[in-house]
Amino acid sequence: MTIFYNTSNGGTNSACFYHKGAAYGVAAPTYVRAYRCTQQSGEGQPCTVAASSSEDFGNYAYYAGPRGVTGTANYCVAAVGYIDWQGYRYTISSGRQGC
Repeated sequence: MTIFYNTSNGGTNSACFYHKGAAYGVAAPTYVRAYRCTQQSGEGQPCTVAASSSEDFGNYAYYAGPRGVTGTANYCVAAVGYIDWQGYRYTISSGRQGC
């Protein structure tokens, strides 16, 4: 999963969840959502959600996203993504980033 930053709209962070390894190029249920946290410090810690992007969920071969949340300047952000692959759900939660 990757989180991107753009200075527009008071700061906009977007997240993408990428397929890698054997899952690359193979359609599978994939999800991603980005969050603006209430916190302004504490890299890697849990995020108390102040705002969120819409979710992106679908049967994708390469990635889900990007999904963006605005007003992130001077706030931590986080993202969650997953892929359902061969009977298992592999989830990644970024924790607070960019603070």
